[in-house]
Amino acid sequence: MNRPLNLIATLLTGVAGLLPIAAAHGQQIWLAPQAHSADIGAMFAPGAPWGQAAARTRVFELYGNPYIQPTPQPQINEIVAGLKQRNIALAVETGAINVGAKPAPPCGGIGRVEGYGPVPLHKLIARKIKAAGGVISYVSMDEPLFFGHYYVGKPGGQPGCQSSIPELAKLVAESLSVYIQEFPDVKIGEIEPSDVVNGGRHQGEDPRWRNDLAEFASALRSQLGRNLAFLHIDVAWDHPDGPPQAREMFTFARGLMRQNLIGDVGIIYNGTSVDHSDNEWMQAARQHIAIMEGTLGVRPDQVVIQSWNLFPTNALPESSPDALTSLVNFYAGTRMRR
Repeated sequence: MNRPLNLIATLLTGVAGLLPIAAAHGQQIWLAPQAHSADIGAMFAPGAPWGQAAARTRVFELYGNPYIQPTPQPQINEIVAGLKQRNIALAVETGAINVGAKPAPPCGGIGRVEGYGPVPLHKLIARKIKAAGGVISYVSMDEPLFFGHYYVGKPGGQPGCQSSIPELAKLVAESLSVYIQEFPDVKIGEIEPSDVVNGGRHQGEDPRWRNDLAEFASALRSQLGRNLAFLHIDVAWDHPDGPPQAREMFTFARGLMRQNLIGDVGIIYNGTSVDHSDNEWMQAARQHIAIMEGTLGVRPDQVVIQSWNLFPTNALPESSPDALTSLVNFYAGTRMRR
């Protein structure tokens, strides 16, 4: 596989025999198939072949854009009905930094830089879920600190705005207020990459990140009148520093929990963009669980089984080891060999 196998081998050294991986310590399992999954619509039909995984899944996460926004209302209705039938809460992952595409902004902006999304988009998302009789229980901001504060931009591309943390908190609060108004009990959280530890440059630790994460959580609490309900860590699996940095972020975020700035802390389990098949992606995801929880000893409060890559192409059936729902069952109920 085109990945740092030497890193995986090193991290797995000493993990002998079988490692129990079980959701026995109060964890929530979240499931988030990619928007282009071939059978995502079929998941919500009665009797869809993921009964065990559905029973283990507490939260189903949909992308606001590009999934909810372009999907016809009848299909949204089916999703909401299917989740209700299975007693699974709905989460929306979305860019929340309130900078739109028109007129073209000098920096950031939806469709130009990840993590951005203007108020009209969020009104549309909320309206479609509400029209289906649904409730948005969770909103996951797509890496606002990384893309709104640290991100410089790629050569020849749109630059990031590098907003100050108080300004960033104000911009996301304008978007998040839409969900709070429509769904008062909604829990707001954020996703951030392990790259935050080094400012995204892979050149050693950036000493600002701890203060920045704490300041952003505090500023957002001031804006919204509520704490961040969760932080999900997007691990840079294909970089040698990624898993150790994720553990460092996890430990620090647990400290922010004790300060009532952040609620639960979660890890996103997935493959990588360099995987070339469903099987390769799924094998990588299973290895990543072993690295984080077996070798590094991390026990996340929320486990996010998610893909935004080309693979796996199918979420169903759970009996297939190459389908995304099988990873829920793997995590919750199997043991993993070295």
